[in-house]
Amino acid sequence: MMTFSLPVVWTVELAAVMLSIAGSFWIAKRHIRRYAVLYAFSAVTGIVLCLAFVYAGFYSFPVKLVPYTPIPLVEMATVIPFFVLFGVKYSPESWAWKLPFYFAMVQLIMLFELVALVSPLPLIDYKEQWDVWDSYTAWWLYLLFFEWMGGKIVPQKARSPLAASSFRYGRWGWMIVHAIAMTTVFLAGVYAGWNIK
Repeated sequence: MMTFSLPVVWTVELAAVMLSIAGSFWIAKRHIRRYAVLYAFSAVTGIVLCLAFVYAGFYSFPVKLVPYTPIPLVEMATVIPFFVLFGVKYSPESWAWKLPFYFAMVQLIMLFELVALVSPLPLIDYKEQWDVWDSYTAWWLYLLFFEWMGGKIVPQKARSPLAASSFRYGRWGWMIVHAIAMTTVFLAGVYAGWNIK
């Protein structure tokens, strides 16, 4: 099983890296300097935090694209900054609508993390001091911190905030947020039940 699954896992990780690089270039193409600063800051911060958590014994990464590093360095330097750039570029102007926007992002990130956690070849392995709630909280703090920092680094003219009206009842943003919420909350319940069992 391992000889079959490992190339599949690497392929998925490499696809995530390539899509993140392409997405980051797409977002930053008209204001490359501002977004490059935000990208570099978020990548370095993510790498330092991840290293600190690994050395503190919170979690480990059994499978990585670069196997001899303590953290998935390539993934941390590409996928995580893409989420930051995406959030800063497209989050609505009002905090009343930023929160559901980031809620949907965090829920999707946690879905990917839980899939990585329970897959036959786990990409992440939680230790006793860490659990899903810790990770969920950390993602909220990380993304909201960079939303705040992004407002200082990237001027408003370089952002493309989604219209608040898109998140009102029955509109496309409302449907996407609720679809993500219902799907991920259901899957979180399945995961919790699985662990209890």
